[in-house]
Amino acid sequence: MSDTTPKTAKAPAAKLTKTKYPGVYELTHNDGDVTYYAMFRRGRKQVKDKIGKKSEGWSAEAASRERALRKKGTHETTAERKQREKAEEEAKANRWTFDHLLARYCEVKADLKSLNFEVLRYRNHLQTEFGGLEPSALTSLDVQRLRNRLKKNHLKPASVRHAVELLRRLANFGVKQGLCAGLGFQIELQKLNNTKTEELSPEQLRTLQEVLRVESALGNPAAFMVRLVLATGMRRGEIFRLRWSDLRDGHILLREPKGGMDATIPLNDATRRILDEVPRSDFPLVFPGRDGKVRTNAHKSLTRIKTLAALPDDFRILHGCRHVF
Repeated sequence: MSDTTPKTAKAPAAKLTKTKYPGVYELTHNDGDVTYYAMFRRGRKQVKDKIGKKSEGWSAEAASRERALRKKGTHETTAERKQREKAEEEAKANRWTFDHLLARYCEVKADLKSLNFEVLRYRNHLQTEFGGLEPSALTSLDVQRLRNRLKKNHLKPASVRHAVELLRRLANFGVKQGLCAGLGFQIELQKLNNTKTEELSPEQLRTLQEVLRVESALGNPAAFMVRLVLATGMRRGEIFRLRWSDLRDGHILLREPKGGMDATIPLNDATRRILDEVPRSDFPLVFPGRDGKVRTNAHKSLTRIKTLAALPDDFRILHGCRHVF
């Protein structure tokens, strides 16, 4: 059975019309606009090139002048322009800008504990200004302007230094990986006066210990954390990562300590008593965070203890109690 459905005939293709200018043709559209084309020979090759539309300001006369320039090679043809733009885009995509260096840095340094903080620091302070640049394009003036901008935004000197150091580290990483040329100058990191010894007077320590006793009875996990710091000198991250299975053979296993290699410290009687009081959960961590995961902070609970103990506002309670230890 034959198909009797009538087929729709294609509209005839619009034809180019000669203008009074040699080699210049025009194509009139249904909306009344006109597109001008040029035809010429380059060596043995016949070229048909689109010049532009009347609505874009072109005329047959202007198209004739443009045709002469393209025929001579002074101006690019449309095909040449597109080829150049494509090459530029490909070259741009293959440039090792700071954005690309950060992405590669994250791949290579995936196990770095501070990586998430580094990425956040980059996005907050560096990406807008430097993300599209290659290290070799930077000048010392750019770095000084970065410092000035961060100071104007009221960042602490240590935070300014960390941001500048990250910029330098990414540039050096690119060089070490053989990806790009490095900086054309040396970034000097400003020295900081960070010598701050956080101490407690005997009276402050007695008050803190009384607060810890009461808060422990109430089940505040931060109270047990602070007591552990005072008894062992453990760092915050070591306490957050502490598992019940890490208590073994009279020692505490420290996971991923600051030095990088797992280590152990003695499990003394005072520490045993503290851990015996810690409420148990179904999770392997001694102080589990949400959904049993490793917590990233205990700010609210620690602030409560610091407030109740009337400690100075700038006293970093876990770090400070490590100094006390």
